[in-house]
Amino acid sequence: MAVARTPRPADPDGDFSELIEIALDVVGSLQPREVIARILERGLHALHADRATLSSLVDKHVVIEATYGRAGALTWVGQRYSLDYFAGQPLVKKAIETLKPTFGGRLAIDQAAPEFRQALADVQHVAVLPLVHGGKAIGMLVLSRYQDRPFTGHEVQALTLLGAISGLALRNARLYEEGEAARKRADETAARLKAAVDAAEDVAGQVHLDQVLGRLLRRAVESVGADGGSVARLDGSTMVLESTTSGEGVGTRWALMPKVLADAKKGKAVQLSASEYTGAPEGLETIVQPFRRFLVAPLAIGGETIGLLALGRHLDEPFDPVAVQSLQQLSTLGALLLRNARLMAQTQDAERAKSEFMSIAVHELRAPLTVTGGYLEMALEGGFGELPKGLTEILSIALRKTAEAKTLADELLTVARLEGRVLTARSESFSLSDALHEAVARARPRAELVKGTIRFEAGTDLRVLADRSMVGKIVDNLLNNALAYSEHPPAVSIEVRREADQVAVSVNDNGIGVSALDQGRIFARFARGTDRRVLEKPGTGLGLYLSRGLAEQMGGSLMLAASQPGEGSTFVLRLPAG
Repeated sequence: MAVARTPRPADPDGDFSELIEIALDVVGSLQPREVIARILERGLHALHADRATLSSLVDKHVVIEATYGRAGALTWVGQRYSLDYFAGQPLVKKAIETLKPTFGGRLAIDQAAPEFRQALADVQHVAVLPLVHGGKAIGMLVLSRYQDRPFTGHEVQALTLLGAISGLALRNARLYEEGEAARKRADETAARLKAAVDAAEDVAGQVHLDQVLGRLLRRAVESVGADGGSVARLDGSTMVLESTTSGEGVGTRWALMPKVLADAKKGKAVQLSASEYTGAPEGLETIVQPFRRFLVAPLAIGGETIGLLALGRHLDEPFDPVAVQSLQQLSTLGALLLRNARLMAQTQDAERAKSEFMSIAVHELRAPLTVTGGYLEMALEGGFGELPKGLTEILSIALRKTAEAKTLADELLTVARLEGRVLTARSESFSLSDALHEAVARARPRAELVKGTIRFEAGTDLRVLADRSMVGKIVDNLLNNALAYSEHPPAVSIEVRREADQVAVSVNDNGIGVSALDQGRIFARFARGTDRRVLEKPGTGLGLYLSRGLAEQMGGSLMLAASQPGEGSTFVLRLPAG
């Protein structure tokens, strides 16, 4: 005798009792994953299903969160689909549109994504519960049965209640998660702002400009997790490096990328990848190349951008927006401190320059003028009689000392005119090769005196748009330095090349070189190298200062491109091509 199996009769009171237990269970946690797991597990058993799948509805997309089967395996999925994907599944579409449970037979397997077709092949009946909150669907729960036992009408109330419970629990968990995330972000922001204030206090504790620059750069690098960087002074469309983490390039001037300049003028930070940062000027590659991601933040105060913080990472990883925001706080405070430090430094420099000027003027001018005046006075008073035999030698000494005094006076006058902005450079097109040949000719007697050599092969005749007299003074100074500061017969070479819209003149020597300590200061006014061999030579420390100033007056530049103690130096003069 055969006995037919019939489905277990539904027990409404039992279903509602279990649903009440589900409600108490799912609201007992505010962790989204734990809430989802409880909804799936308890809902599956309460509705006597074989599998339960929960999805979230976010911005017209369905995110399949997790699926749970009777075997107890909970699988987190995380796949995302457009709501349009469910246009071919009428049950799902109807549930979302009506906000009411729908149930029926199989889902349309041929309309399903390939990854779901095998799982759907065993499904005989489904029920789709929209998870509703605030009058809209925030998710859906799909219950599947593998046996031919349809969901019936008397289960609608249970399904509706389960959907309402699940929607409320999931919404509460999501709000809690969002609140925790917001609190965490607020804590992080507060911590970063405090770090910015602490950093500003640290920078404010410094007195000298170089100390302020160094501390500001170090704190900025730390605040955003960078690997290196630089602080630069903004001067028109160019920047002048004031401090770098590597120590390279301090004091050099570079053109800014148009995008960086435009955002800096607006007070906005800009991020760039290595592929976006293209066309680094020659000489800046060694500073730029180690980094794959850049962040440039303006140092602005009172609506004026006075400088730039350029930070880099070795890996192409974007800077965290919260870190960038805290950097902007540091930048605002740092700009104020930096401006104050610069003003203080300028005041100190002015006072120091006045004192040094008077000291040098008195010391350097006094000796030649005293000698000249003394010999002339003796000659006029007849101290040598009537043109004694040694008069020619004495007058030669007087003439030489007078010439020395005149040279120094000329330099000091040029400094005053340059700093007073009354020195105007002529702009004329001329052959640079001719000007360099003339400079070599002027320097050759001195080279022969110290048994040195000067090599210059003109090659292509390049023309420049500059002041010929100023160019001559700059090259004269570079050649004189190359011949003077050497412990063995000096060998000097001059090379000329075209660089885009500029012409570069490189003066190379094999002299004593410039120490790392002095490289950042040799272009300063009255600055001389600290090497004993430099200090033993007579000099005012004005040559390179004046040469750079003259180069910039002509729209060019002068920089120390390379130097190694004991191995010589290379200075590069760049002028506009004519």
